[in-house]
Amino acid sequence: MAKNSARNYSQLTIKRLYGLSRNNCAFPGCPVELLSSEDENNFSNICHIEDANPNLHKSDRYNPNMTNDQRRDFKNLLLLCANHHIETNDTEKYTVKVLQDMKRNHESQTKQKLSGQDLIGKYPSALNTVIGHIGTSLFDISLPDEPMTAPDPELKIQFNQVIQYRPIIEEYSVYQGKLSMIYDEIERIGSTKKELVLRNIKKLYLKEKGKYNSFNEIKENADSIFSNVESELWELIDKSDNTNNNLPIEAIEISLLVIMVDAFMRCNILEEPPKA
Repeated sequence: MAKNSARNYSQLTIKRLYGLSRNNCAFPGCPVELLSSEDENNFSNICHIEDANPNLHKSDRYNPNMTNDQRRDFKNLLLLCANHHIETNDTEKYTVKVLQDMKRNHESQTKQKLSGQDLIGKYPSALNTVIGHIGTSLFDISLPDEPMTAPDPELKIQFNQVIQYRPIIEEYSVYQGKLSMIYDEIERIGSTKKELVLRNIKKLYLKEKGKYNSFNEIKENADSIFSNVESELWELIDKSDNTNNNLPIEAIEISLLVIMVDAFMRCNILEEPPKA
């Protein structure tokens, strides 16, 4: 029962896994294409980073404190070919951290490449769709206003010691002007969605920030914090009633990253550098 429940993946989770796979096994250097272009063969295995059930291996990666919802969540899943699925069953060599890094590196490369495909131009409704997904009234809380003058992005990246998300922030910051135009139009028609989007992201960041006792700890975990906020926003998208099934998952992915990078620039995610 628990095993089946931990493998009951949502359609959005499956779409994200394949959309960010580039149709390749996530194992570094593996040339296997997961979906054949010539026939309907699927050579992929959906693998759990922290195991779906106990005693799966001699020294397993099972975490008894996880719920089945967490085990089947996108963050805990990795697409591998069958051979590398078997190889990574060596849990002493392929620890949870090793597999998490493997997933993060593979998907980060995909996100960087997506920025060069002009998906925002090809699917102009995507940004508005994602704003609609996450611009709902979730938190009744007073939050500090965003800075009057946004900090230099390079300064903020260095100040917070962002490493893995650095290239994504650099790639996606070019879309900030387009997003600002959409936000301006939203405000002109009297909608509060821009404010709700930014405040929801800020609240999710503050939730993550509360896990740490000092700014040094925040800096050490900056990439994980950014990733966790992204995961929380995907949950909002998954639960949203106004899902647009006509948009490719890659367009939703890049739109969410554009919104997050904009929020980073406005200091709704991670810390604002001290003013000179």
